[in-house]
Amino acid sequence: MKPRKLLQTSNASMGVFLLLSIVVFYLAWFQEENLPLMLLVFLYLSQVILAGLFKVAYVFRLIAQNQLGEELR
Repeated sequence: MKPRKLLQTSNASMGVFLLLSIVVFYLAWFQEENLPLMLLVFLYLSQVILAGLFKVAYVFRLIAQNQLGEELR
C-alpha cells in the first residue's frame, strides 16, 4: 500500500475505533442496568479489543509517516 493511502486509512481507522470505543464505554458503564449480562460481557471484551485495534492503527500511522519522511508524533 502506498504511504499516503496507508496514512489516510490508518487515520480513518483510528477515528472509527475511537467512536466505537466511546459508544461501547457508554453502553457498558452507563446503561448496564438495562442490558442483559451476556451483552455486558461482550461490551467489556469489546473495549479491550477496540483499544488494541486503535493501537495497531496508530502503529500503521507511524509506519506511513516514517515512509513519507514526516515527523513521528
